[in-house]
Amino acid sequence: MIPRPAQYLLRFDDLCPTVEQHRWQGLRDLVLEFGIRPILAVIPDNQDPAMECSPADPGFWAQMREMEAAGATIAAHGFQHLCEKHSKNLIGLHQKTEFAGLGLEVQRQRVQAGLRTLREHGLNPRLWVAPRHTFDMTTLRAIRQEGIDYISDGLARIPFTRGGVTWIPQQLWSPVEKSKGLWTICVHSNSTMKPQFLKLQSFLRKCAEQFTSFDRVVAEFNPGELGFTERMYERYATWRLQLHRKRTRHRRKRKT
Repeated sequence: MIPRPAQYLLRFDDLCPTVEQHRWQGLRDLVLEFGIRPILAVIPDNQDPAMECSPADPGFWAQMREMEAAGATIAAHGFQHLCEKHSKNLIGLHQKTEFAGLGLEVQRQRVQAGLRTLREHGLNPRLWVAPRHTFDMTTLRAIRQEGIDYISDGLARIPFTRGGVTWIPQQLWSPVEKSKGLWTICVHSNSTMKPQFLKLQSFLRKCAEQFTSFDRVVAEFNPGELGFTERMYERYATWRLQLHRKRTRHRRKRKT
């Protein structure tokens, strides 16, 4: 059943000790102000220079533990966030990937290493988030073999099962008011500028009571395979987003 009114999840991506401190502090303040229980997508062992936006914060891991204890859910955001290989993948928004196209054993080793690193820092990762939305059916098999049954991705309007795991859709990168469905808003902590921050703040002031949590979603939904109507919606939404991103890349190339 698609819930009415709409429900929202808030997810923060690219969290690691070198996250942009000023922007992340502002976003954390919103979480506290409105009592949101977000998904924290944490890079276990960041090796991506693009994610080095501030000097490493020695209190980062303690901060993640505190937020998890307060109701946030930890997601493993890949392993090292090094998306160097090009490969086809299930979502098709990007081609550079840390996982898709690799063999099962390699993918499983990366998943295992990432989960182990987070656990060594005292965290309990409960779902998986692919860097750049790039993963394949082998990835799903690898995370399942490592005991992770949930991913945050896909463009349906309700949680569903595919490849042996439960998908909690992630369809928005900016707040958009919806009439029904479950919508995950993904916020990239390093690149949230003031207009984006103010838009999120305004949306939370209006719709905070409609924000849910990973735990509530797991408890309240009984996901299965998508029916015909939702499969058609998912395909249309995916095609529309892929087209939008292609047009955006084309405009950027024309300007350079």
